[in-house]
Amino acid sequence: MKLGVVIGNVVATRKSGNMGGRKILVVRYLNDEFAETETTHACIDTVDAGVGDVVLICASSSARVTAATSGVATDSAIVGIVDEVFSGARQVYRKQHPEGR
Repeated sequence: MKLGVVIGNVVATRKSGNMGGRKILVVRYLNDEFAETETTHACIDTVDAGVGDVVLICASSSARVTAATSGVATDSAIVGIVDEVFSGARQVYRKQHPEGR
């Protein structure tokens, strides 16, 4: 699994077979220091993520194991929205929630 940040979405008016109705987001991978890399990937969204969310990504055949992606032609799926990341006792990321949430 990898961590990434959602930077955009893909609009496709025509999709092959079982891709219909599935949201595709563009994710930029994060490195070990939690900084954005130059690597991006289009991912099937299974958790209703949005732009700016830090997400957990499954790749390769594991991306097709979720209920939402079973049998779908994908090699990358967003399977979680990250709230916090710790490295040892040090917190390296905490999601900023809008007021009132």
